[in-house]
Amino acid sequence: MTDNIEGLVTSISINQVLVAILEEQGRITVPTLRFLDAGAKEKELVIDYDENGPSFTFSLRDKIEQQ
Repeated sequence: MTDNIEGLVTSISINQVLVAILEEQGRITVPTLRFLDAGAKEKELVIDYDENGPSFTFSLRDKIEQQ
């Protein structure tokens, strides 16, 4: 099952994440400056899977620059 979940996580698109979040939370309002500034910040999407839920948890973390 873990291999199936890892494959699913790697194939998830940003559009799928956004649609799932909006279906769960409803409408979300984002200030214009935060939206425009989002691409300039060094963040990456983290997707965790909870088999007990089963559910996905989406979060952000600072990008770790690889040297």
